[in-house]
Amino acid sequence: MSTFIWVLIAIAVIVVVVVALAARNRATAKRDQNRYREASDLRDEARVNERNIRRHQAEADEAEARAREVRAEADRKDAESRKLEAEADERRSTLTEHVQQRDENLRRADELDPNTDVEPER
Repeated sequence: MSTFIWVLIAIAVIVVVVVALAARNRATAKRDQNRYREASDLRDEARVNERNIRRHQAEADEAEARAREVRAEADRKDAESRKLEAEADERRSTLTEHVQQRDENLRRADELDPNTDVEPER
C-alpha cells in the first residue's frame, strides 16, 4: 500500500471520528434541550399547582374559621338553653310552692268556714 492510500485512510478515519463526535455533540445538545424543556414544563406545572395549593389552603382556612364560628354559636346557644332551663326549673319550683300555699290556704279556709262540711284535721 502506498503512502497515498494510508493518507486517504487516515483522512477517512479522521472524517469518521469528526462526524461521530459532531453527531454525539448534536445528540447531547438535543438531549439537553429536551431536558431543559421538560424541566421548564415541570416548573410551569409546579407554579399551577402552587396556585391551586394556595387556593385550597385558603378554602380550608375559610372552612375551619366558619366551623369555629358555628361551634362558638352552638356553645352560646347551649349556654342560653341551659340558662333558660334553669329559669324554667326555678319558676316551676316557685309555682309548686304557690300551688301548695294556695291549696293549704283553701284547706285552712274550708276548716274555718262554718258553712263548709269539712272536718278539721287533727
